[in-house]
Amino acid sequence: MDTLTGITRLVKTTQLNHQDATSVVLQQEVSSPAHDVWTACTEAERIRQWFLPITGDLSVGGRYALEGNASGEILECNSGRSFRVSWQMGHGPDSELEFTITPTNTDHSLVELRHTAMVDPDMMGTYGPGAVGVGWDAALLGIYQYLRGIPTGPANQLPPAVMNPFMAASSEAWAEAAIANGADPAAAREAARRTTAFYTGTDDAVTS
Repeated sequence: MDTLTGITRLVKTTQLNHQDATSVVLQQEVSSPAHDVWTACTEAERIRQWFLPITGDLSVGGRYALEGNASGEILECNSGRSFRVSWQMGHGPDSELEFTITPTNTDHSLVELRHTAMVDPDMMGTYGPGAVGVGWDAALLGIYQYLRGIPTGPANQLPPAVMNPFMAASSEAWAEAAIANGADPAAAREAARRTTAFYTGTDDAVTS
């Protein structure tokens, strides 16, 4: 899918709550004005149309919950430009999600999504940044399609014949981003195969 090649992926070592953390960063230009992208990502009724049903208080200090997924607190909001939220999935590591929209002209925008987490080193070694990045690639696919008028969201999921190759290509792309951040190439590509197997529910992506 063309949305995969349109995403810039970065892996960065950083700090979260004064502890070592890893950020996965996705950047993509979309052919929609910034105000349309903003409301698609901040209004509950629109979020459910391309991502997941969301409930809660979507104002600074309020708490939100995505159905069957993450929950957290709205930490910051620069209306029309950016927001930052805590992101908690079950008993997973502390993490934060930051979303920024920058107009590139009157009808195009640059979207940046940054997910920062304190990841267990063994987990990172096993799956690499794709463990988080592949899911966000899929989310960007959802909003990319939605903004083009193509139905997305839980009721319009693409079939495995389409999504499995997408997940595999995304895993490989995140391996290359990890290598660019200093990861061992062989280990990064092995981790990508494990990530593909996890997301597709298959075993053929895992090597011994």
